[in-house]
Amino acid sequence: MDIELNGAKKIRGTVTPPPDKSITHRALFFSSIANGTCEIRNPLISDDTRRTVNVIQNLGCYVKEGSGIVTVKPLKFREPSMPLFCGNSGTTARIALGLMAREPIFAVLYGDESLSKRPMDRVVKPLKTLGARFDGRRNSSNLPIAVKGGNLKGTDYTSKVASAQVKTAFIIAALSASFNSTYKEPYESRDHSERFLEQFGVVERKDGTITIHPSTIPAFKTKVVGDFSSAAFFIVLGAIHPNARVEIKNVGLNSTRIGLLNVLKKMNLKMEIVDYNDDVEPYGTIIVESSDLQGVSVDENEIPSMIDEVPLVALAGAFANGETIVKGAGELRKKESDRIKATVEILSRMGAMIEEYEDGFRVIGGRPLHEAKVESFGDHRMAMLASVAGLCSDGIKVKNADCVSISYPDFFLQLEGLMKA
Repeated sequence: MDIELNGAKKIRGTVTPPPDKSITHRALFFSSIANGTCEIRNPLISDDTRRTVNVIQNLGCYVKEGSGIVTVKPLKFREPSMPLFCGNSGTTARIALGLMAREPIFAVLYGDESLSKRPMDRVVKPLKTLGARFDGRRNSSNLPIAVKGGNLKGTDYTSKVASAQVKTAFIIAALSASFNSTYKEPYESRDHSERFLEQFGVVERKDGTITIHPSTIPAFKTKVVGDFSSAAFFIVLGAIHPNARVEIKNVGLNSTRIGLLNVLKKMNLKMEIVDYNDDVEPYGTIIVESSDLQGVSVDENEIPSMIDEVPLVALAGAFANGETIVKGAGELRKKESDRIKATVEILSRMGAMIEEYEDGFRVIGGRPLHEAKVESFGDHRMAMLASVAGLCSDGIKVKNADCVSISYPDFFLQLEGLMKA
């Protein structure tokens, strides 16, 4: 499906982003190894999270979807008779490798064409140090990958990449090991897993080291907060449109997720946070208004807390005064699309002055964007970025924009509501 949007004269209204995709994935995986029936309230039901449901169901879990609630009853894992399809979901594939490493069963994971190109060795390597066995394409660097798990032994592992997916896969596997394990990463990545598990005393954090104590997670009930990565598109829309005020409700405000907000504040973002709730996963309402943005430089230390939002820095930079530079974001080339290349191509077609680096980009702001026809690259975040850019220019046509269903099925409906308010 292609989508065509005209430039908006004003942006007004309130939006509620969908439930957090990362947290929904993790809640599903953790419920599959709990010692009783679990209840996940306000989960994200999307293409990606359905892939995780598919995996745990085929491993033996009972899953029931209700009105805003998913109930998971974990059962003894069984060996699946068919390979398990992960679609385009890297989170499903990587964390599932850790899940399957726990049990003495044989299982195979595979994905679509895009996912089959994404690196899996980063999670296979630490799981091998626990004792799991793998066989797959390019020495288990790419899907399909076969797993034979069980009989894991605790280990100390230091990762070369700051990846919440790798970290979570390791933690899930290490919870079934014979003795304690530790995990370190070069920079702190999203900590949803640690936050959730700390309440049960099965993981501890100290001085950048995570200690995992082999144990069983008790049955739990949890509620998923709004997805900051989805809300980010409306934050940037409110900031760069010349006549905007947007209220974004129930947004997750985990400090390891809001790197974009911190960068935008340095760029002179006009915003406030109200109705703040300091829960296991903190959340609140963000109010954003048209802002006189200034260019900034972003370094690699800031990237892990905003990895999915980095392309939006380029869009904000195109509307800012001066120069915006991002470096240390090479990980973007290994997402659903090469997001550095895709971002540069989309904004260049619209007339932005943007230069591509191997690990980022440089944008010279202040040059009005014009109407264009662009690709989504089959990437939900690229489709949403292009759409926001179109509303703040003369309009846009985005090819294959239906890929937004991966994370934000109601995205275009909510955009339309802001233009009509």
